[in-house]
Amino acid sequence: MYPFPRPDLPLMAEEVSPAAPVSASRTGASLSAAGVRLQVLFTDEGWVLRASMPGTPVTLYGPCVGELRAEAWLNRLAAWWLWPRAHVRGVWGCLALTEEGWFTALAHAALAPEVRSHPDVQAAEERAARHLVSPELWADGADLVLPDAVRRIETQFWVREGYRTLATWAGSTLGSLTREAYRSRELARGNFPTTDLAERLGVSHATVSGAAAGRSWDPPINRARGVLASRGRRI
Repeated sequence: MYPFPRPDLPLMAEEVSPAAPVSASRTGASLSAAGVRLQVLFTDEGWVLRASMPGTPVTLYGPCVGELRAEAWLNRLAAWWLWPRAHVRGVWGCLALTEEGWFTALAHAALAPEVRSHPDVQAAEERAARHLVSPELWADGADLVLPDAVRRIETQFWVREGYRTLATWAGSTLGSLTREAYRSRELARGNFPTTDLAERLGVSHATVSGAAAGRSWDPPINRARGVLASRGRRI
């Protein structure tokens, strides 16, 4: 599944009891997503990746010579696992909501993907959007499947989606800041005049007053699904 094919990792052990201890002198990165627990460990054999699901045998991948290599395996396996569970996905990566929370799996040309968990949908979408507006990180010019013109259309489409997402969340934050300034009496009501703020921003007094009352600078956002994810899957 592009851009995250199934990782071809060396199997160290495939049938290990979930309760069986793994002798490890050091622990590295870990991630729990979509019911899978991934853990980088340093054992007598070297660095390994432990993958487990409740009630199923533990799988050990490795060994490898370095911790960074094992972390790259973790990211590849997590990205591949998140892809079919994503709310929105494309050549740039994917954005997924699992029982553990929101995740981004971001593709990097010629490098391992980067998987991160996020405290809420806004943090996840803003990270994905910043990635989208930097196509030099994810657009693979070596993709021979698409004609150049089609590839450029696809790339620019996702760049647009990134800017749209950032602008929408920025508008929401702007509205929240204005309402808070009004409630704390730092704006208007005998303090900094809304007319002066409007002049500084080059907008009308009605716009600033509306923002203070929650009527402007407040784009409609489904807080359960966000901006980018609400648009639906486009594969």
